[in-house]
Amino acid sequence: MEEFALAVVASRPALPPLLPMGFHSTDLAGLQRLCVDYFPGSMARPRLMSSISMVVTLINRVSIPSRLWVAGSFLTETPEPVDCSLTLVLVDSVFHGLAEEQREFFDWYRDVPLFEKYRCYNYGIVLDAERADYDAMSAFWLRQYGFHDQQRKAGVAELLLPQVSGA
Repeated sequence: MEEFALAVVASRPALPPLLPMGFHSTDLAGLQRLCVDYFPGSMARPRLMSSISMVVTLINRVSIPSRLWVAGSFLTETPEPVDCSLTLVLVDSVFHGLAEEQREFFDWYRDVPLFEKYRCYNYGIVLDAERADYDAMSAFWLRQYGFHDQQRKAGVAELLLPQVSGA
């Protein structure tokens, strides 16, 4: 798990976050307004938004009930962010009920790094409140997003998926 920690933490920029600490529910249109439209001169933001939209389209296509946590320098005031972090979160009951195509997609998402081509760190996690290590796993991921660190207070955009067209 230390590999994951390094990538998420490394993407933490010094500029102020666009969202206060915590999870903030949104959709693609809201994310576009917050992270792209307010930065009309940015070259990097539209490209990162396109990458995020592509991932959401793929998740919607296989219709996996999930959450997508979006973070990284994309969610800060930096005009030209260098990355975003996309964590696909499934609950255990959904994970165990995935159809073959859905499971193949989830395994692909967890195993194939998107950073080199799309500038997005990607993670796939399964959280199970019934497991003995649930608190430790939850705490680990909250730390990765800086929720424990007064210096790196930053919010995380959370998209509920699949999204219905027009949402």
